[in-house]
Amino acid sequence: MKMIYALVCLLGGVLMAAPQQQTVEGLPVHQVEKAASVAQPSNRPARNVILMIGDGMGSEHLWAAWLCNRGQLNICTLPCTAFSQTYSSNRTITDSAAGGTALACGVKTDNGMLGQHPDGTPMQSLAEWCRGRGMATGLVVTKAITDATPAAFYAHTSSRKNTPAIAESLSKAGFDVVLGGGAAAFSTEQMERMRDGGADVELFAPGDCPPASVRGDLLPRNVERALARLEKSGKGFFLMVEGSSIDLAAHENNLDETVREVLDFDCAVGVVLRWMAKHPDTLLVVTADHQTGGLSIIDGSKKSGRVTGCFTTLNHTGVAVPIYATGAGAAVFRGVMENTRVPLLIRSVMAQSSPLSVKN
Repeated sequence: MKMIYALVCLLGGVLMAAPQQQTVEGLPVHQVEKAASVAQPSNRPARNVILMIGDGMGSEHLWAAWLCNRGQLNICTLPCTAFSQTYSSNRTITDSAAGGTALACGVKTDNGMLGQHPDGTPMQSLAEWCRGRGMATGLVVTKAITDATPAAFYAHTSSRKNTPAIAESLSKAGFDVVLGGGAAAFSTEQMERMRDGGADVELFAPGDCPPASVRGDLLPRNVERALARLEKSGKGFFLMVEGSSIDLAAHENNLDETVREVLDFDCAVGVVLRWMAKHPDTLLVVTADHQTGGLSIIDGSKKSGRVTGCFTTLNHTGVAVPIYATGAGAAVFRGVMENTRVPLLIRSVMAQSSPLSVKN
């Protein structure tokens, strides 16, 4: 009996042991945009919209990267802030499909579903709405372009795993820019169809692109490339940029790679801010679809660029995630809101209507 009791106590101690702490330091530091060059919020209507989604990026991920970058991030210079509630229609803990659909279509749906209401009704995405107004549209990601978050902006299916249908949807969607991974999902005919009319389409890997520690500055360079292409349309544009692999690194509870991914994403935000300095009729919104890993910051030093933290889960969590915004119409992003509110507010700013008239 004593042996059984001792075994129970031992197992209980193992189960209740504190998560393993990790320390990251000595990462390359990038300079943020100076205040004078950062686009300021204004009341003018937005001609261009850039929605940047850090997949799985919670406040904790940002502040870990902030410490490692010596107390500075481009994202943290954005003056308008809010929080987004991420639960899906059938779960407290959302997945990327439902989270992406909320940000793309303005509707809560079930986990696993893309671009549609829980009852199966297809919902128009923000990209589709913009294209209907004659605007150019683009997608830039670091995972497969058929992955859940980008797919929510063009696909309408009950399963995020239906890759063939998702790929076919993208091949017919009419985006002007498509840059990311996932080449193996597309036939030669589908790739040619995507490039019809001179669209800039390039998929850099058969599946997901390599992690930030390997791929270098691919994301910031692709954002710069996308902006150069989209601004030529002359009719305004919508660009969705995803720092996709923040989520992958956090699922693996790899603090070093998680911080590297956030810093890479922040460099991409810096590219946008430099571009916006000459294009004040642009709205920039930076947010996340959910938080991954339950990261907790235990210690750190912005002076030495060090952070110590631990993850509490291999999965997503249900905490609210931050929203940062600047540029034309950015002041509407404040307070705590449903994630479905984000695309509706963007539409209101672009349509020059009162955000109070836009309902979930």
